[in-house]
Amino acid sequence: MDLVLAKNAGFCFGVKRAIDKAFEVLSTGEKKIYSIGSLIHNEQVVNNLKNKGLIELTDEESVKNIKNETVIIRTHGIEKHLYNIIEKNGNNIIDLTCPFVKRIHNIVSEYTDKGYTIIVIGDAAHPEVKGIISYGKDIYVVNSQDDIDKLNIDRDEPVLIVFQTTTNASKAQKLVDILRKFYYNSIVIDTICNTTKERQDEVIDLAKTLDVMLIIGSNSSSNTKKLYEESKRYCDKSYIISSVDDLKKIYLSEKSKVGISAGASTPQYLIEEILKNVRNEF
Repeated sequence: MDLVLAKNAGFCFGVKRAIDKAFEVLSTGEKKIYSIGSLIHNEQVVNNLKNKGLIELTDEESVKNIKNETVIIRTHGIEKHLYNIIEKNGNNIIDLTCPFVKRIHNIVSEYTDKGYTIIVIGDAAHPEVKGIISYGKDIYVVNSQDDIDKLNIDRDEPVLIVFQTTTNASKAQKLVDILRKFYYNSIVIDTICNTTKERQDEVIDLAKTLDVMLIIGSNSSSNTKKLYEESKRYCDKSYIISSVDDLKKIYLSEKSKVGISAGASTPQYLIEEILKNVRNEF
């Protein structure tokens, strides 16, 4: 078997920074430490944090009841009004929002003040996008041609187009091309994370040469799913692998050329565990 590991796999800068800081805070012995939602989208890491004492808040009512405690802001960021509640309640805020996400918040806020209508290309249900849209006023989310067709924006309005950081770059460009045909007075600020682009480009290059591609990560991780989507375009036998057990469902021949990549929230130990098990097959 020919096994190829992508050069860019595993924790990105923003995730590593957040995980390291979260474990540091949890080691202080403080009785109660909270996070707003899952710190990252990886079940193994999140469960490990919970075992260390991190308490995950999943609804607005529970957030309102936390006062004078330590609260961690997840990598995806949170809605502006939730941040304001936490701050007003006198909590010690440890903001681990990814710097690339924070940049979008600032951009959306700035251009909203300038009178622009904002279009975000991304998944409206994703926590990152929910946070982004809370910093705007006239703001829309699109993820398909159908979404664009439903927009109710005057063609002469000044429009700003930004992206969810983990958006599929090739798909996003197609949507931008369509939007620019409708809205002549539009500008685009590329807010896709550089790491996301590099990983997608690398997966595309690898997938063209492989029999099988394994994308290690969680099914709840946006960037993992985008890597899978890009890989599937060129390698039909592409799979998301969230644990060693998932390997049992996949047939690997000793003659196969197998590639492995991983989402930005995938821990190194899981990548190494999957690699070891694939190698032990042959």
